[in-house]
Amino acid sequence: MNPDEDIDTNRPSFMFSPIVVPRGSIQLENGTLYQHFQHGVNYFDISETQVRLGILKRTEFQIYVPDFVLTHQEHTNTTPAGVSDLGEVGIKQQLGPFKEKLQLTVIGSLDIPSGSRTISGTGVQPVFRAPWSYQLTKNWAVMGMQSVLVLNSGRDVQYQPDFMVSRSVGPKAAVFAEWIAFFTHHAQSVEIAHFGGVYKLNRHNQLDAHFGFGMNKAAPAAFLGGGYSYRFDGLAW
Repeated sequence: MNPDEDIDTNRPSFMFSPIVVPRGSIQLENGTLYQHFQHGVNYFDISETQVRLGILKRTEFQIYVPDFVLTHQEHTNTTPAGVSDLGEVGIKQQLGPFKEKLQLTVIGSLDIPSGSRTISGTGVQPVFRAPWSYQLTKNWAVMGMQSVLVLNSGRDVQYQPDFMVSRSVGPKAAVFAEWIAFFTHHAQSVEIAHFGGVYKLNRHNQLDAHFGFGMNKAAPAAFLGGGYSYRFDGLAW
């Protein structure tokens, strides 16, 4: 991406963008999320923040900083809370575009267990992702991402297939519909339908909103979120 192009974010979809931030730019993607599960569990996440740093023309450094997580369990009337891990600390390498319409990126990162034990996982967890997009027309695009996560100190592996359709609405807005699944060894699978949109206030600032629901009993019954992202260009390096 060049600095004169509009901001392009990983949020609010589960899928990551296949485009890196411009070299010498830093992008902060922020949001909050509420989830309700079928067994009387309510989950609040404040504030999700991913930092993306453009270090080369096609390479960026990314990290999710710890956020505050609150879970209210209605059947016991308890409210466990804590701080999440340092998430997906790693490098994103853009390989495309191919024939101008196909974008492809590979991401290698680590979840580092720095958070509260009630919230975080166990051990360092490798994460591998490969997001892609294909521009069908001026306004329509299909996208997807294949992900593999190594969980619980290598005892479990999770596979995440993701497929999304996106449509531009004028020069500043876009909407999307997304399906994602989480298939984990030794755990019940989760499938989610997800919908949302973004609005670009200007080249460097973006608002987003999204909602979704689970497609099986293990998934959240419903969730709702929103966020604000911004980019700073022309930093010293």
